[in-house]
Amino acid sequence: MLRAAAVPCRASPSFPAASIASWRRRASGAGGKRQQAGIALLAMLVLLTLWGLYLFIGQLDATQLRLANEQRAAAALADARDALVGRAATDDNRPGSLPCPALDENGVAAIFAGNHCPTYIGRLPWSTLRVGELRDSAGALLWYALAPALRDHPLVPPINAQTPVELTLNGTANVAAIVFSPGEPLPTQAGRPGNATSDYLDGSNNDGDNAYVSGPSTPLFNDRALAITRDDVFRAVNQRVLAEIRGPEATPPQWGLRKYFADNGTFPWADTDGDGHADIGAASGGLPYNDLVLVDLAATVLPLPPLGWLSANGWLPLVVYERLSGSSARITIGNSTRDIGP
Repeated sequence: MLRAAAVPCRASPSFPAASIASWRRRASGAGGKRQQAGIALLAMLVLLTLWGLYLFIGQLDATQLRLANEQRAAAALADARDALVGRAATDDNRPGSLPCPALDENGVAAIFAGNHCPTYIGRLPWSTLRVGELRDSAGALLWYALAPALRDHPLVPPINAQTPVELTLNGTANVAAIVFSPGEPLPTQAGRPGNATSDYLDGSNNDGDNAYVSGPSTPLFNDRALAITRDDVFRAVNQRVLAEIRGPEATPPQWGLRKYFADNGTFPWADTDGDGHADIGAASGGLPYNDLVLVDLAATVLPLPPLGWLSANGWLPLVVYERLSGSSARITIGNSTRDIGP
């Protein structure tokens, strides 16, 4: 029986200890370099992240500042609008009229030159309106344009809800007044502080006509404008007129429809043919103002306020009157309505 020859085991080759140590050093060096490169990359990523956050926060702060400035300008414009509408509604002689623009920063409405304002574009008359110095985010006082037909001069034609007004904003008509926030001065506006319109208002807003514009800010335009329409003004004035025709809540009533009811125990019939007299049996039509006891108590027939502006400014024919019953009535001008009881 044959036996396989025994094959002697061959010893593994031996490596010098110095070679092994050198290999380990090289491996350790490569790993260290990779570790250092990883740390550097991580540091770069952290720096880039921090820089991105810095830029984002900076943009956020700039956006918040811009929005805050816009809100400040919008609030000042709204305060000016409310002051002008309130002034128009509470005027003692010509409700619906507005003051002339101020000529400088003192905020006092300009004195008439003849029967016209010296200018119809100027500073908001903040002192005359008693609203304080209304300024925009750039610290500039607000500016103001007025429709000439609404100037508060006794020789101006009657002022009422049908008075045509001349201003336009971006082509939209029936604008009674406009208030402006001038914003930061443009490179061509080197005259601040001063009184030249061109140093505050931009483009066609300073060319002297009645057409004004507003729009987004550009390097050549940064005016903000708020239109006060004829409806804005007369919505408030109409309520004043209706309240006067109704008569005050006094005992006994001193004028108006309440005075008529107190004297007659009923409200009058309506006027249907425009002569100012009641037509028996007519429940709706015009106000029978000639039957009521008018304006100057010593000379007329309707107990309305003794100021005379209701008839002088043509308000009475504009009133729509409804006799709802013997003890209730309704008066209307435009979209403004008031119900009346005893």
